[in-house]
Amino acid sequence: MQCNRRDSSKRATWHRALLSGALAAAVVATGAAQAQESDPPAPETVVHEAFQEALNALMEHHEAIADDPAVAARLIEDILGPHLHFRLMARLILGRYWGEATPGQRERFTQAFREHSVRVYARALSDHVHRAVALVRDDPDILQIRGATPPDERGRVTVRAALHAGDTTVPLQFRLIRSDGHGWRAYDVVIENLSLLTNYRREYTSIIRREGVDGLIRRLEDR
Repeated sequence: MQCNRRDSSKRATWHRALLSGALAAAVVATGAAQAQESDPPAPETVVHEAFQEALNALMEHHEAIADDPAVAARLIEDILGPHLHFRLMARLILGRYWGEATPGQRERFTQAFREHSVRVYARALSDHVHRAVALVRDDPDILQIRGATPPDERGRVTVRAALHAGDTTVPLQFRLIRSDGHGWRAYDVVIENLSLLTNYRREYTSIIRREGVDGLIRRLEDR
């Protein structure tokens, strides 16, 4: 049983490594193309097509990524930077503390969270990139799109999908929002019923209660 739990933990780790690098990029990598089209594609089409493009980038740069996490960080920042809605993510993570924070604290937290996230996901991808590449080589069509919800009153949609990795199927939900001039931008990914935003909110709320918003910002900046 102990071995099974350890294996399960390892699978979860490289699932998230693959998702954080290639899959997260997949959600948003076609944002520039959308801006040039008068009739942008449906969000599920964006996810599927961009996922394939992101996997191509992963396969092309995997050796450099394995050697240096900074390569992964640059690729993630270049692809995701303009297209992830970091400000919305920051606001949702802080919750009521966002309303209590000063404008300066909001900006510092958003920037610190962005830089911290890129570093964490770059390290995860670098550590597990060969496993991710092996999965893609075994099955290039590892992502299946299962549909999307209609946009709500705030322009938010959820794209349902599944990642097939060997004998394991990982359910996914991509949460995107469409805004003028930006097309669809991602603000959350739910992996096996675990929301990344919810996970961050729990961790950061605990820190804020002990050290305040400034304490949380300092922790992220120090890391």
